Amino acid sequence: MIGVDTGFFFALSEGHALATRVFQDSEIAVSVLSRFELLRISLRKGIAWEKLGGPLARSAALVEVTGETADEAARISFETAMPALDALILAGLLGAGCRKIYTRDEHFTRYVRKDVEIVLLD
Repeated sequence: MIGVDTGFFFALSEGHALATRVFQDSEIAVSVLSRFELLRISLRKGIAWEKLGGPLARSAALVEVTGETADEAARISFETAMPALDALILAGLLGAGCRKIYTRDEHFTRYVRKDVEIVLLD
């Protein structure tokens, strides 16, 4: 399963070629925290929820935050100085078995593990 973060959905809404291909060809997992971020931005900026959040309905898995996720996120945040919310998103995706994660957040690339690939969408 492929993991995606909040920025992936902005790339998708902009017609980003790689994001579109991943969305069409892969089973994706997304954190419930990305849903929170997308809805908050949608409300704040007056962007129609269907434009940003509509693709969430197609996501193969909505990843919840658990105590184990929070523990791993604390370790990730401590080791990489990644912001807490992003560390929670990343830890959740890893816990769901995602080993390839698409993002627009450069700080995700601070997480370096042999069996995990972070793909930065430009």
